[in-house]
Parts: sequence; C-alpha cells; structure tokens
Amino acid sequence: MLTRDAPAVADGLPQSSVLVALYDDQPDTTVLLTRRAPHLRLHAGEVAFPGGKCDPEDVDHWDTALREAEEEVALVRDTLEPLGYLSPLVTRTGIQVTPCVARVHTRARLQANPDELDILFEAPLAFFADAAELSFQRLHYGGRERRVPEYHWQQHRIWGITAAILVRLVNLACDAGLDIDDYWQGREPAPATPQH
Repeated sequence: MLTRDAPAVADGLPQSSVLVALYDDQPDTTVLLTRRAPHLRLHAGEVAFPGGKCDPEDVDHWDTALREAEEEVALVRDTLEPLGYLSPLVTRTGIQVTPCVARVHTRARLQANPDELDILFEAPLAFFADAAELSFQRLHYGGRERRVPEYHWQQHRIWGITAAILVRLVNLACDAGLDIDDYWQGREPAPATPQH
C-alpha cells in the first residue's frame, strides 16, 4: 500500500531511504535505477535505487531520499512530485529501508556520481509486472533457505531488496499479483515443525 503517513521506525534498526522515481512522459511508465560503482566496499556493481543512510540532520525519509538522489544522480527536488511511501523493508543485515515513491514531472539531465555509481538507467514498469520476467535464486543464510526475487533487464541483474521493492510497486501500480516470500519485515517466521 502507498501511504503519505510517515512509516513506523523499527526500534534499534539503522534507517535508510531510497527514491523510487517514476517517469510517465512516454507511452510506458519507467523507473529510474542505478548501478553501484565497482570500487565500493559494499554491494559493488549491484543495481539499486538512489538512496542511502538517514543522516541526523535529515528532516524525514523524504529528505534523506531526495538528498541522496541529488548527490548520486543530480536529480533536483523541484522536478519531483512525491506520491507516498511503500512500507519499509528490512535487509538481511538489519537495516530498515523506506521506499519513497515520486513522479518526475520535469525531465532534466542526470549525471551518475562516479564516487558512488557506475551508470544510471530507466526500465519500463510493465517489464517488472510480467510474471514471466520474475525468477528466484535460492540463498542460504541465517540457517534458512530463502527464495530471493530477481529480474534480468537487458544486461542488468536486479535482485534482492531492489527486486522486492519493484514487486511491491508493480503489485500496487499495475495490479500484477506477483507472489514472493516476504522476508523483508525484519522478523523471521518460526521454523516449520517436522510432520511425523
């Protein structure tokens, strides 16, 4: 669900925000994505939304997402129309991520910050709504096997929490009805009891 209410903050979890920027000035609505620079210590080369850690001086999650988007891709705040929040997700490393969804109402030239990003690109929202394009990889961590969502758009592998946000977005915006295991709430389900 998309809401304008500030999301609840999980006690004790570091906070971060991402900007889910939508362009609807063409026949197909597109979403802005980035690829993290290969020299970064964490998540190098992975596809992500513009965003990052909440700083103490940030007013709210929107402030974080917009500040990071300005720093990473030179996306100017005045070109955006905030639409609302998707519900927060929690990474496997225990960081709560709040997706801030906005429409880009004025298209401007963007530039990837080479200190943080390799490239930036747009992909059509309809692609992510197509169940045939969604696949899963099985990963083991925390003593459990997880089915982690994954897309392949052109040469880009989009997976993990970025793919999970996209699934939530297209389920809401496109009524896609995609089904994924929701590991992103910050609490693990109880282990299954063996049947005898």
